[in-house]
Amino acid sequence: MQIIDRGNIRIEIWERGAGYTLASGSSSTAAAAVAYRLGLCDAGISVHMPGGRLSILLSPTFEATMTGPVTRVCEGIMDKELFQEERPLV
Repeated sequence: MQIIDRGNIRIEIWERGAGYTLASGSSSTAAAAVAYRLGLCDAGISVHMPGGRLSILLSPTFEATMTGPVTRVCEGIMDKELFQEERPLV
């Protein structure tokens, strides 16, 4: 994480099992919370990532509100068997 100023940080993300990731809402929120908790940023923080920018607003009790654009990155079909209850083998 790089602190740009009191309202902006820059992050890059490496996710276990996935590798380098262009953007992450949970990572953005965690980084913003740390910057705020350490007193390095104010409660409203723009998080800049290679994949885009998110705005995080933190309350004094660290409740977070995230806003930003949404981009579809894939499409797929899931088989209905994935949602069926598992039955033990007898």
